Amino acid sequence: MKRKQVIVLGLVLVIIAVGILQYNSGGVGDAGDLAGAGILYTADGSEEPEDIPGAAVYVKGEDELEQAMEASTDASSDIYSGYFAEARLERDKARSRQKEELKSLAESGDTANAATLQAQEKLVDVINRCEIENTIETLIKQRGFSDALVYISDAEFIDVIVNASSLSSQQVAIISDIVVRHAQVPMENITVKNVN
Repeated sequence: MKRKQVIVLGLVLVIIAVGILQYNSGGVGDAGDLAGAGILYTADGSEEPEDIPGAAVYVKGEDELEQAMEASTDASSDIYSGYFAEARLERDKARSRQKEELKSLAESGDTANAATLQAQEKLVDVINRCEIENTIETLIKQRGFSDALVYISDAEFIDVIVNASSLSSQQVAIISDIVVRHAQVPMENITVKNVN
Protein backbone atom coordinates (compact mmCIF):
# COMPACT_ATOMS: atom_id res chain seq x y z
CA MET A 1 0.00 0.00 0.00
CA LYS A 2 2.85 2.40 0.82
CA ARG A 3 4.42 1.90 -2.61
CA LYS A 4 1.18 2.93 -4.34
CA GLN A 5 1.02 6.07 -2.22
CA VAL A 6 4.57 6.98 -3.19
CA ILE A 7 3.76 6.49 -6.88
CA VAL A 8 0.59 8.60 -6.62
CA LEU A 9 2.48 11.32 -4.74
CA GLY A 10 5.19 11.29 -7.42
CA LEU A 11 2.60 11.67 -10.19
CA VAL A 12 0.92 14.54 -8.34
CA LEU A 13 4.29 16.29 -7.98
CA VAL A 14 4.99 15.87 -11.70
CA ILE A 15 1.58 17.35 -12.55
CA ILE A 16 2.20 20.28 -10.22
CA ALA A 17 5.65 20.85 -11.75
CA VAL A 18 4.18 20.86 -15.27
CA GLY A 19 1.51 23.31 -14.13
CA ILE A 20 4.12 25.63 -12.64
CA LEU A 21 6.22 25.49 -15.82
CA GLN A 22 3.14 26.20 -17.94
CA TYR A 23 2.18 29.12 -15.69
CA ASN A 24 5.70 30.58 -15.73
CA SER A 25 5.85 30.42 -19.53
CA GLY A 26 2.69 32.53 -19.78
CA GLY A 27 0.32 29.61 -20.26
CA VAL A 28 0.98 29.45 -23.99
CA GLY A 29 3.20 26.91 -25.71
CA ASP A 30 4.94 27.29 -29.06
CA ALA A 31 1.80 26.23 -30.92
CA GLY A 32 -0.08 29.11 -29.26
CA ASP A 33 2.09 31.59 -31.18
CA LEU A 34 1.21 29.87 -34.44
CA ALA A 35 -2.52 30.23 -33.74
CA GLY A 36 -2.19 34.00 -33.97
CA ALA A 37 -1.21 33.68 -37.62
CA GLY A 38 -4.80 32.76 -38.55
CA ILE A 39 -4.07 29.07 -39.08
CA LEU A 40 -5.39 26.29 -36.89
CA TYR A 41 -2.76 23.90 -35.59
CA THR A 42 -3.09 20.68 -33.65
CA ALA A 43 -0.90 19.88 -30.67
CA ASP A 44 1.53 17.97 -32.90
CA GLY A 45 1.93 20.92 -35.29
CA SER A 46 -0.07 19.58 -38.24
CA GLU A 47 -2.42 22.00 -39.96
CA GLU A 48 -5.50 19.78 -40.31
CA PRO A 49 -7.32 19.09 -37.02
CA GLU A 50 -10.08 17.24 -38.85
CA ASP A 51 -7.62 14.45 -39.60
CA ILE A 52 -7.21 13.73 -35.90
CA PRO A 53 -10.54 13.17 -34.09
CA GLY A 54 -10.57 14.78 -30.67
CA ALA A 55 -7.23 16.51 -31.22
CA ALA A 56 -6.43 19.62 -29.23
CA VAL A 57 -6.66 22.70 -31.40
CA TYR A 58 -5.14 26.06 -30.49
CA VAL A 59 -7.38 28.88 -31.68
CA LYS A 60 -7.47 32.64 -31.33
CA GLY A 61 -10.68 34.56 -31.89
CA GLU A 62 -14.32 33.53 -32.15
CA ASP A 63 -14.31 32.91 -35.93
CA GLU A 64 -11.45 30.45 -35.64
CA LEU A 65 -13.13 28.81 -32.63
CA GLU A 66 -16.31 28.25 -34.67
CA GLN A 67 -14.27 26.77 -37.53
CA ALA A 68 -12.50 24.43 -35.12
CA MET A 69 -15.82 23.32 -33.61
CA GLU A 70 -17.22 22.58 -37.09
CA ALA A 71 -14.10 20.59 -38.02
CA SER A 72 -14.34 18.64 -34.76
CA THR A 73 -18.02 17.84 -35.39
CA ASP A 74 -17.27 16.65 -38.93
CA ALA A 75 -14.47 14.39 -37.67
CA SER A 76 -16.69 12.96 -34.91
CA SER A 77 -19.43 12.07 -37.38
CA ASP A 78 -16.89 10.11 -39.47
CA ILE A 79 -15.98 8.04 -36.39
CA TYR A 80 -19.55 6.81 -36.05
CA SER A 81 -20.10 5.78 -39.65
CA GLY A 82 -18.98 2.76 -41.56
CA TYR A 83 -18.47 -0.91 -40.88
CA PHE A 84 -15.87 -0.57 -38.13
CA ALA A 85 -17.80 2.02 -36.16
CA GLU A 86 -21.03 0.04 -36.33
CA ALA A 87 -19.34 -3.22 -35.39
CA ARG A 88 -17.46 -1.54 -32.53
CA LEU A 89 -20.70 0.03 -31.29
CA GLU A 90 -22.50 -3.33 -31.34
CA ARG A 91 -19.61 -5.04 -29.56
CA ASP A 92 -19.49 -2.33 -26.91
CA LYS A 93 -23.28 -2.48 -26.38
CA ALA A 94 -23.15 -6.25 -25.90
CA ARG A 95 -20.22 -5.94 -23.48
CA SER A 96 -22.01 -3.21 -21.52
CA ARG A 97 -25.11 -5.40 -21.14
CA GLN A 98 -22.92 -8.31 -20.06
CA LYS A 99 -21.09 -6.13 -17.53
CA GLU A 100 -24.36 -4.81 -16.07
CA GLU A 101 -25.79 -8.32 -15.68
CA LEU A 102 -22.63 -9.62 -14.03
CA LYS A 103 -22.36 -6.55 -11.83
CA SER A 104 -25.91 -6.98 -10.56
CA LEU A 105 -25.25 -10.67 -9.87
CA ALA A 106 -21.97 -9.92 -8.13
CA GLU A 107 -23.48 -7.21 -5.92
CA SER A 108 -26.74 -8.98 -5.08
CA GLY A 109 -25.34 -12.11 -3.45
CA ASP A 110 -23.27 -13.06 -0.45
CA THR A 111 -19.52 -12.87 -1.06
CA ALA A 112 -19.13 -16.41 0.30
CA ASN A 113 -21.63 -17.71 -2.28
CA ALA A 114 -20.02 -19.58 -5.19
CA ALA A 115 -22.35 -17.99 -7.79
CA THR A 116 -21.45 -14.49 -6.57
CA LEU A 117 -17.74 -15.25 -6.71
CA GLN A 118 -18.12 -16.70 -10.20
CA ALA A 119 -20.02 -13.57 -11.34
CA GLN A 120 -17.26 -11.37 -9.91
CA GLU A 121 -14.59 -13.40 -11.73
CA LYS A 122 -16.51 -13.20 -15.02
CA LEU A 123 -16.96 -9.45 -14.59
CA VAL A 124 -13.22 -8.98 -14.12
CA ASP A 125 -12.62 -11.18 -17.17
CA VAL A 126 -14.99 -9.10 -19.34
CA ILE A 127 -13.34 -5.86 -18.21
CA ASN A 128 -9.87 -7.30 -18.96
CA ARG A 129 -10.98 -8.46 -22.41
CA CYS A 130 -12.32 -4.97 -23.21
CA GLU A 131 -9.04 -3.38 -22.19
CA ILE A 132 -7.01 -5.88 -24.22
CA GLU A 133 -9.22 -5.36 -27.29
CA ASN A 134 -8.79 -1.59 -27.07
CA THR A 135 -5.03 -1.87 -26.57
CA ILE A 136 -4.59 -4.20 -29.54
CA GLU A 137 -6.77 -1.97 -31.76
CA THR A 138 -4.72 1.08 -30.82
CA LEU A 139 -1.41 -0.67 -31.48
CA ILE A 140 -2.60 -1.94 -34.87
CA LYS A 141 -3.66 1.59 -35.85
CA GLN A 142 -0.22 2.83 -34.81
CA ARG A 143 1.24 0.44 -37.40
CA GLY A 144 -0.39 2.48 -40.17
CA PHE A 145 -3.80 0.86 -40.56
CA SER A 146 -6.71 3.29 -40.64
CA ASP A 147 -8.91 1.10 -38.43
CA ALA A 148 -9.01 -2.25 -36.70
CA LEU A 149 -11.54 -4.24 -34.72
CA VAL A 150 -10.70 -7.00 -32.25
CA TYR A 151 -13.05 -9.62 -30.78
CA ILE A 152 -11.92 -11.84 -27.93
CA SER A 153 -14.29 -14.72 -27.27
CA ASP A 154 -14.90 -16.43 -23.94
CA ALA A 155 -12.81 -19.35 -25.21
CA GLU A 156 -9.90 -16.96 -25.92
CA PHE A 157 -10.17 -17.12 -29.70
CA ILE A 158 -9.33 -13.75 -31.19
CA ASP A 159 -10.60 -12.32 -34.46
CA VAL A 160 -8.83 -9.25 -35.81
CA ILE A 161 -10.44 -7.33 -38.66
CA VAL A 162 -8.29 -4.66 -40.30
CA ASN A 163 -9.31 -1.89 -42.70
CA ALA A 164 -7.11 -2.76 -45.68
CA SER A 165 -7.61 -3.84 -49.27
CA SER A 166 -5.16 -6.71 -48.73
CA LEU A 167 -2.69 -7.93 -46.14
CA SER A 168 0.82 -9.16 -46.76
CA SER A 169 2.20 -12.06 -44.77
CA GLN A 170 4.51 -9.59 -43.00
CA GLN A 171 1.53 -7.42 -41.93
CA VAL A 172 -0.33 -10.50 -40.65
CA ALA A 173 2.77 -11.50 -38.68
CA ILE A 174 3.06 -8.03 -37.13
CA ILE A 175 -0.63 -8.03 -36.16
CA SER A 176 -0.40 -11.57 -34.78
CA ASP A 177 2.67 -10.62 -32.75
CA ILE A 178 0.79 -7.70 -31.19
CA VAL A 179 -2.11 -10.00 -30.29
CA VAL A 180 0.13 -12.73 -28.84
CA ARG A 181 2.04 -10.26 -26.69
CA HIS A 182 -0.99 -8.50 -25.26
CA ALA A 183 -3.63 -11.24 -25.13
CA GLN A 184 -1.18 -14.03 -24.27
CA VAL A 185 -2.86 -16.60 -26.49
CA PRO A 186 -1.28 -19.15 -28.83
CA MET A 187 -0.90 -18.19 -32.50
CA GLU A 188 -3.43 -20.81 -33.62
CA ASN A 189 -6.20 -18.97 -31.69
CA ILE A 190 -5.77 -15.83 -33.80
CA THR A 191 -7.58 -15.04 -37.05
CA VAL A 192 -6.63 -11.93 -39.02
CA LYS A 193 -8.93 -10.68 -41.80
CA ASN A 194 -9.07 -7.60 -43.95
CA VAL A 195 -12.13 -5.57 -44.92
CA ASN A 196 -12.11 -2.62 -47.24
